[in-house]
Amino acid sequence: MIESLDETIKKFLIEKVPLNQAEVDISFDVPNKEWSGSISKPTINIYFYDIRENLNYSPSHSEWTVDRDPTTGMMIKSKKGKRYDLSYLITCWTINVEDEHRLMWYILSTLSRHDFIPTEILEKPLDEQPYPLATKVAHPEGILRNVADVWTALDNQLKPVLPYVITVYLDPNISWQVQPVRSKFIRIAPPYESLREQQDYLRASRQTKDDRGITIFNQVGGYITDATEPGRAVQAEVILLEQGLNTRTDSEGRFTFSNLVERPKYTFIVVAPGYVTTRHEVTVVPTASYDIALQPETAAVHS
Repeated sequence: MIESLDETIKKFLIEKVPLNQAEVDISFDVPNKEWSGSISKPTINIYFYDIRENLNYSPSHSEWTVDRDPTTGMMIKSKKGKRYDLSYLITCWTINVEDEHRLMWYILSTLSRHDFIPTEILEKPLDEQPYPLATKVAHPEGILRNVADVWTALDNQLKPVLPYVITVYLDPNISWQVQPVRSKFIRIAPPYESLREQQDYLRASRQTKDDRGITIFNQVGGYITDATEPGRAVQAEVILLEQGLNTRTDSEGRFTFSNLVERPKYTFIVVAPGYVTTRHEVTVVPTASYDIALQPETAAVHS
């Protein structure tokens, strides 16, 4: 990625300044004394020296996103990408100081006219970046505080430096699939003097299947989809027959019933415009799926 950015900057300057490559070289080498003593013609040095996260573009909430694959029904947890500032120091090297200053001014004028690197300049894979490549040139709030320290470290003569920062996006490509949570079973024991005693009571009740004194809340949920187009959400009304409850699906076709009376089975009746009304009986266990696929009325007629 960074080598592609180097080529992009080089192409950018050649086309936009513009530069005659027969007269001016562009180098990304470290501009130390050994390097500067080896150049033979006017040269623009673009020294890459720093990477750090751009906090202005950092996610404001969790660094993770959770999305549902409508085709498989699996939940996909992914780590959000971040944007990073890649910093360069641009210097000009000529025999004549007037030529050096003139070349530096041309570069500054060109870079200052572009807050983003033009898309037609981008080398692969930068052309696949989800955001434009924002740039800053000679920004007063950059990380470079003392130019003299740079040249002392490089053991070279003090020269004017043009800081140039480009912001790029990095996708860490971290994700995995998990089954969605379709049911919750909450068991609440009477209050005890200590949490440990209460936990022991709950553990013993599960082992003996003795629910006396235990308050139990169940929550179940699923997705209503089109049977002929797997994964397509259907806006529907879902009725829980045993308790006379009803709810409507959200934009993703999901429905949820909370605080249910514990039963071995539930019966859902699903009603949606343009679809055959469906009666669906489910057994309530932690691993059960409560998803329901509806048949369109037209498909039902033809079948």
